[in-house]
Amino acid sequence: MSAARSASGGVWLLAALAFVVGTVELVVAGILDTLASGLQVSQGRAGLLMSLYALVYGLGGPLLVHASARVERRRLLRAALTVFVLANLASAAAPGFAWLLAARLLVAASASVVVVVAITLAVAIVPEERRGRAIGLVFAGIVASLVLGVPLGTLIGGQWGWRVLFLLLAALAATTLPLLTRWLPQVIGTPGPPPLQQLRALAQRQTLCAHLAALLQMTGQFTVYTFIVPLLVASLALDPPRISAVLLVYGLGGVVGALLGGRAADRWPGPRTFVIGLLLHALALTALPWAAQSLGGLLLVVVLWCVFNMVPGPAIQKYLVETHPRSAAIQISLNTSAIQLGVALGAFIGAVLVDRGQVLTLPWYGAGLILLAALSGALSGRRNGAATASTVTTEDAVRPRAGND
Repeated sequence: MSAARSASGGVWLLAALAFVVGTVELVVAGILDTLASGLQVSQGRAGLLMSLYALVYGLGGPLLVHASARVERRRLLRAALTVFVLANLASAAAPGFAWLLAARLLVAASASVVVVVAITLAVAIVPEERRGRAIGLVFAGIVASLVLGVPLGTLIGGQWGWRVLFLLLAALAATTLPLLTRWLPQVIGTPGPPPLQQLRALAQRQTLCAHLAALLQMTGQFTVYTFIVPLLVASLALDPPRISAVLLVYGLGGVVGALLGGRAADRWPGPRTFVIGLLLHALALTALPWAAQSLGGLLLVVVLWCVFNMVPGPAIQKYLVETHPRSAAIQISLNTSAIQLGVALGAFIGAVLVDRGQVLTLPWYGAGLILLAALSGALSGRRNGAATASTVTTEDAVRPRAGND
C-alpha cells in the first residue's frame, strides 16, 4: 500500500471515529424522554447526561491531553477508544440513573482525548499542504453525526430501547480498533513546553484571540440553533416534516462547509480564511429573518448558514497547530473546550431571549456575537502590524515514525 493511500485511509478512519464520538454525545437529546421514563427520573434531571457531559469534555480534555503528552499517539488513541467502548457498554448495562451518569462522564473524558488525538494524527500523516483538508474531514465526520448518526440513533433508541443503542455504538467503535495499527503510523508523543510557558502562549494576543473567535462564534451559533424549531414555527408556522427537511438541509450544508473550510485553509493560511468565513456566517444569519417569507428562500439561506458556520473551525485549528507546533495537541484541546463552552453559553443566551418572547430576534443577536468573533479573529492575525502565518513542517508539530506497537 502506498504512503499516500495509507494516509488517505487513515484520515477517513479518523473521520469515522469522529462520527461515532459525535453520535454518542448528541444522540442523548433525541432519546432524553425515553431515558427519563426508563430510569424514572425527570427530564430536567436526565438533561444532566448532556450538560455534565459537555462540562467534563470541555474541562477535562486539556488536562488529560497534557497528562498523556509523552504517550505515543496511536497507543493513546487505542487506549482512549478502549475506555470509550467499555464506558458505552457500562451505559447499556446501567441499573439506574447514577450509574448511567457516571458511565457517561467516563465516555466524555475518553471522547475528549479521542477527538484531539484524531485531529493531531490527521495533521501528522498528511503532507503539510493538505493539513487543512485533513482537519476538515475530521470535522465533517462530527457534522455527519448530526445529520445521520443522531436521527438513526433516535430511531433505534425508539424502536429497540436506549440500551440496544449504546450497545450498537460500543460495537461500532470497537470495530475500528483493529484498523488503527493497519491505517495509522506511530507518532511520537511530545511533552511540549512547561505548563507556565503554555499559559504564557495562551495569553499571547494571536492565540487568545483565535480561541476567543471560536468561543464567540459557537455562542452566536447556538444562540440561534438551540431554538431553531421555535424560530421556524414562529416565522413560517412549519409542520414537523418540513422542520425535519430544514434540519436535514442544514446538516448537509455543514458537511460541505467543513470540507470547504479545510481546503480554503490550505490555500489561504493564517486568519484570513476563518475571518472571511465568520463574516459570511454573520451575513447568512442576518438574512435568515428575511428568507423566512418562503420555504424555498429559507432552505437556501439555511444551507449558506451552515456552510459558513463550519468553514472557520478547521481554519482556526490549522492556524493554532502551525502557530504552536510544540503544543499542538493542547491548543486543539483548548479550542474544542472553547467550542463546548460556546455551545453552553449560546443555549443560555437563547433561553433568556425565548423566555422574554424575543424568539424572532435570535438571528440578530447571533449575528452580532459572530461579528465580534470575526473582529477577534482579525486581531489574532495582527502582530507587529502584520498578519502572521507560521510555516512549520509537519515533523515540527508531530513526528511520525514507522513500525508497530
